[in-house]
Amino acid sequence: MDKWLSHPTALKIISVLLGVLLFAVVHIDPETSPQTLTSSIDTKVIEAATIVPIGLDEEKYVLTAMEPTVARLVVEGKISNLRAATNADYVVNVDLSGVTKPGFQELPLALKLPRGVKEVELSPRRVMVHIEEIVTKTFDAQVMTVGDPASGFVVGEPEILSEGGRSVQVTLPKDDMDRVGLVAATLDISDAEKTVVNKKAKLVVYDTEGQEIPNAVAQPSTIHAEVKVTLPFKQVPLQLRYSGELPEGMSLVSVKPSVDHVTVYATQEELDAVSIYDGAVLDLSKVRQSGTIKVKAPPVDHIQAVNPGEIDLDIVVEVATTRKLSNIPITITGAGPGIAAQVATPASGTIDLEISGAEAVLADVRADDIAVVAKVAGLDPGTHTVALELELPPYVQPVLADGQSLSATIEIIDTTASNGGEEPEDIEVGGNPTSPPEEGHEGGSPGNSGSGTGNASARSAGSNGSIQYALVDANRRSPSNSLMSWQKEDATT
Repeated sequence: MDKWLSHPTALKIISVLLGVLLFAVVHIDPETSPQTLTSSIDTKVIEAATIVPIGLDEEKYVLTAMEPTVARLVVEGKISNLRAATNADYVVNVDLSGVTKPGFQELPLALKLPRGVKEVELSPRRVMVHIEEIVTKTFDAQVMTVGDPASGFVVGEPEILSEGGRSVQVTLPKDDMDRVGLVAATLDISDAEKTVVNKKAKLVVYDTEGQEIPNAVAQPSTIHAEVKVTLPFKQVPLQLRYSGELPEGMSLVSVKPSVDHVTVYATQEELDAVSIYDGAVLDLSKVRQSGTIKVKAPPVDHIQAVNPGEIDLDIVVEVATTRKLSNIPITITGAGPGIAAQVATPASGTIDLEISGAEAVLADVRADDIAVVAKVAGLDPGTHTVALELELPPYVQPVLADGQSLSATIEIIDTTASNGGEEPEDIEVGGNPTSPPEEGHEGGSPGNSGSGTGNASARSAGSNGSIQYALVDANRRSPSNSLMSWQKEDATT
């Protein structure tokens, strides 16, 4: 023992212990109370936790009211857990999965808390809910417009171009469905100069007083809508014109356009002057066989647009043949008051004519379908060689040799001079007296008056004896710029 105490290491250890004891004796205050440990548990109060409804069969019912909508929540737990959780982690639910009928019902609240946190207080523990039955009904969507187009433009009927058409399913509580007045999308056409289009125009459900019903669900929720904004327009008959010539040996049987009217657009002043559209031209030189040919319908004169802009023509052609018609009377037109005119040569007052066309067309042609006209307007009394003009049925042409002319010698007599200056009551000179033209037909022949339809070909001898050939509109009985005119309703030939 003595050896251990005398060991240097032992002495050092004893010295340290004694030092510690002396320090403690000097620094400890005997009147100081013992220290207490800090608690790790705390509480948290959430004054307005939102009550969330769950489990409702939304295909049958809708929650229209709940009282109250928030709850007071007191929880406790470790401080670390309380600090780690946010208010969103404290979930208060009302379970509506057991709802089987509409009306008012009182249901309990359920609480979902973060881990390590427990409930101290929940107030209230039950809520009152009001459940309504929902229904779905089909409505036709409409398109409304706001604003006015640019000056001089007009607004057409709004259109819905959606694949599903106008049909819209509207879902609402049963009591609200009776208030629905209109389901519509709105397009703004203010100062518009062209068609306004919205491929995703929002559908809004309005009540009978024009107010939006905010809780209505529309399916689909958008539609493809457009409103045409155009110049003034109107429909007018289509009159087809022709240019060029068919290949040798061929003749037209019929030409039937796919439409008989077109829509033309122009300023109102110009539109008022348009009665027919004749801007579509068929180039006969491009016709090789029967079939369908497309022709453009471009704007002409003051017309700014045409719809449709392209027209299908159903064309039938056949090999041309010829036929002779005899004793076609010559009709004299244009004699003024007190003037009588008669055919001097040929003495019979008739001509024979060979015509060309498709066999099916020529088979129906009669002599009285052809008008041979001698116009004497402005000629002085005496004998004159007058060029004859022919008016033929559609797709029929005269057969004339090169250089051949059609003319007649007409004798014109001033009847007032031979009657003492008085106009005769009824005087006939020769075998073909001057007669007034039938109504709507200048120089027409029986069976081919102005009331007839279709077009006629005309060939006349000019003042120099040359042959002039023109295709004319039989409704007007006047040349049409050497182009044949035709209307669909006349396509019975």
